[in-house]
Amino acid sequence: MYPELFHIGSFTIYSYGFFIMMGTLLAYFYAAHQAKKINIQSEKIAEMVVYIFIASFIGGKVFLWFSDWNYYMKNPSKMIELSGSGFVFYGSFIFSIFTLLLFFKRNKINRSAMFDIIAVGGTFVHGLGKIGCFLAGCCNGKICSASMGVIYTNPLSKAQPLNTPVYPVQLYDAAIIFSCTVLLLFLKNKNMFQGKLILVYAIWYSVGRFFTEFLRGDDDRGFLFNGLLSQSQFVSIIIILVSVLFLFNTKTKKQLN
Repeated sequence: MYPELFHIGSFTIYSYGFFIMMGTLLAYFYAAHQAKKINIQSEKIAEMVVYIFIASFIGGKVFLWFSDWNYYMKNPSKMIELSGSGFVFYGSFIFSIFTLLLFFKRNKINRSAMFDIIAVGGTFVHGLGKIGCFLAGCCNGKICSASMGVIYTNPLSKAQPLNTPVYPVQLYDAAIIFSCTVLLLFLKNKNMFQGKLILVYAIWYSVGRFFTEFLRGDDDRGFLFNGLLSQSQFVSIIIILVSVLFLFNTKTKKQLN
């Protein structure tokens, strides 16, 4: 594929970083537009995006670190490697949620309304990030038949093995995420699950991610219980259970507000 999109002199534009940037811009403009409806200034949205970016970076790296503890202890410089890839979504998601809770409390922002906005905006970053991931070759799928797979030939690609058809599992994840975008917008427009869209997002993606993990071919991402579950599958189960409890708890609205 295309781990490097283009070059500007000696500066390289990486596909993963580029699509994350595009998703972030879309999320910002969406959030800034929606925030006006609840009397939140765009400056606060810009500040919030910065905090989310920092939390996502740290959380994604921390979970990556724990996915292969021994490797990163021996190669600590890889922990902060910026080029191409090297993040775990669930780490970014969990760190961002706690950061946002603190941010909303400090700025006296309605958490329910903002989490609804962030849920939709988050799918832009997440979905486009998966497309960037596909182009970079990270998180590649298992070896499969030529009719079902995609072949990575670029030596700079993160995919392994090269020149062999593998499942385009990143695109499957992207389809799950963008279908969630449609679902969230539908629920929002119908005034359904107000204040709880972030929970719908968490459940929808976690269920899909649990199953797409079976097609993943990058075995260095971490496994638990003697290989029974991947790290992400275990986290998916926890997030589904917690989100379902909050979603159907009669006290949820009071807790979020």
